[in-house]
Amino acid sequence: MALNAKVGSSTFARAIVKKYYGDLDNDLLSASYPEGQSADTVQIQMRVPYRTNPDRPVVLLVRDPIERFRSAMAQVGLDDVDAALTELAEETGSYGMSSGLRKVKLVENVHFVPQNVSSAVITAGQSLHTFAFPDEIDAAAEFLGLDLPLISINEAYGVKPDLTEAQAAAVREFYAEDQALWESLYQAE
Repeated sequence: MALNAKVGSSTFARAIVKKYYGDLDNDLLSASYPEGQSADTVQIQMRVPYRTNPDRPVVLLVRDPIERFRSAMAQVGLDDVDAALTELAEETGSYGMSSGLRKVKLVENVHFVPQNVSSAVITAGQSLHTFAFPDEIDAAAEFLGLDLPLISINEAYGVKPDLTEAQAAAVREFYAEDQALWESLYQAE
């Protein structure tokens, strides 16, 4: 499964570990967590074994770019939509988040990376199976052989900003390839 932040990645990472990585699941279950946290509430995407050149079909959940953008804004605690859109368009680092000692450009933040970048892991001869988020979550899980129901993990906290028509158009323009991919999922029906 391709990592695509704010598109069920925490939920799927947990389900994949439960189903296919028993030793890691046992480690997660026996770990110490802050009060109110558990193996079923924390983000573990970076602990799931991965391949940069997978040898089997890849699943990519795709989300409406506007809804993903709104969720990403809430997730990272940003509230100035215009400033975020300017930084994305100009690929500057003025409004992005700090990571350790350096400022991370917003366009490099995993929550804002275009979804089509996730499908770039596909090499010649491999197949990509796309599923619409949230409508086809169960279908993607079944395709991966995961147990249902899935536990929802890491829904965006904070307030998702409302967008003006101009801001929504700017999001669609910046994520034009993602928008086309999103629309293709519903045109196929």
